[in-house]
Amino acid sequence: MHKRNMKLENLRLDLLRALSDETRLKLLEFLRHGNEICVCDIEKVFDKTQSTLSRHLKTLTEADILESRREGNKKLFKVKDTQIFKLLAIVDNLIKRNEKFKKIVELQQKI
Repeated sequence: MHKRNMKLENLRLDLLRALSDETRLKLLEFLRHGNEICVCDIEKVFDKTQSTLSRHLKTLTEADILESRREGNKKLFKVKDTQIFKLLAIVDNLIKRNEKFKKIVELQQKI
């Protein structure tokens, strides 16, 4: 395998690992509308400590999904590229096409 392809594979893995956490997916949804938000404001909405949220935000930033900037003593975060939401929509569509998902939906409708 070529070195270039290995690097691309590693970047894919890094991106997918960053998305493979429920809290990080919720953070992305929270940041979907493009506003810059301070971790102190996010903490008010999420039932997580500021240090836990900061760790998740750092993971998303290192994966190049979020970007941040300092304003005084606050660190503001926003989604770097909204293309990430297209990727999540593709994942949602794949799940919906999955037979296992269809069975879960059918069971929930019976309840």
